[in-house]
Amino acid sequence: MDIYLIISFVFVSGFLLAFTLLYMYSRAKNPLRRRLGELQNNAEYLKKKSNAARKKGLSLWGENNQQSSYIKLWLAKAGYRKPQSVSNYYGSRLLTTLFFTVSAAMLGFYLHLNSAEMTAIIFVGVVVGAVIPKIWVMHKIVKRREEIRRAVPNVLDLMVVCAEAGLSFTAAIHRIVNENRGSRNPLYEELHLLTQEFLIGGSKQDAFRNLADRTGVEEIRSLAITLIQAEKLGTSIAESLRVLADSMRFKRRQNAEERANKTSVKLVFPLVLLIFPELLVILVGPALIIMYKTLSTVV
Repeated sequence: MDIYLIISFVFVSGFLLAFTLLYMYSRAKNPLRRRLGELQNNAEYLKKKSNAARKKGLSLWGENNQQSSYIKLWLAKAGYRKPQSVSNYYGSRLLTTLFFTVSAAMLGFYLHLNSAEMTAIIFVGVVVGAVIPKIWVMHKIVKRREEIRRAVPNVLDLMVVCAEAGLSFTAAIHRIVNENRGSRNPLYEELHLLTQEFLIGGSKQDAFRNLADRTGVEEIRSLAITLIQAEKLGTSIAESLRVLADSMRFKRRQNAEERANKTSVKLVFPLVLLIFPELLVILVGPALIIMYKTLSTVV
């Protein structure tokens, strides 16, 4: 009789444990609950950051630590805006430094280097490992700025169309962001953050300045200055944006022509160093061989 009670107890305990685990798993995978939690965390995060921005004049991502604030803004320019981005950046630098240091030490032992050479190669490994993450972030910043710069004229045209249709500037930004929600261009992400700053109650001038600081693109800075002046002076935003879009297209066309004109100068060195020697050998080589044979028979 006791063995049946023990078996029943084990069966009931296992069933309750499995039911509890499945219930907790279903709660964790509930899309509605997960979405509500994300919205609540996002609202708390924006509220905390907006209070810090009002008190200390920082941007939406500012912090008390000045160095951490600078690193976070620098990483935000590359598109890394998560709260753990700074920790991930320093962790990646530490891991790459350890990897290249160990690799350099193993290479030194394999080549049987002396102490001075071993110290030098380990030092090179440390420097390379510490610099690689920084170079990667700088590359991402340059690439992201170029993508934003190319998308600015098209966004300005959409703003002009929305403004002429009677929408306010905030409504126009919302419409552009919603219409391009699936786009991979980082400019629409920046505009989405701009609308978030509008929603938390910040002034438009501060939001425009933060947008220019986050992107670091000259065209966005010109856009921010134009919008601030239009809001202060009460001029037509559509006309200002149209003029700015035309000037940006003209500037982009000038840059394309400048790069095209520089192409001929850049091709000189490959032609002289790589193509002309081969042509010289092909054209003059047979004549030199014939001259050598002729002179050898005469002599």
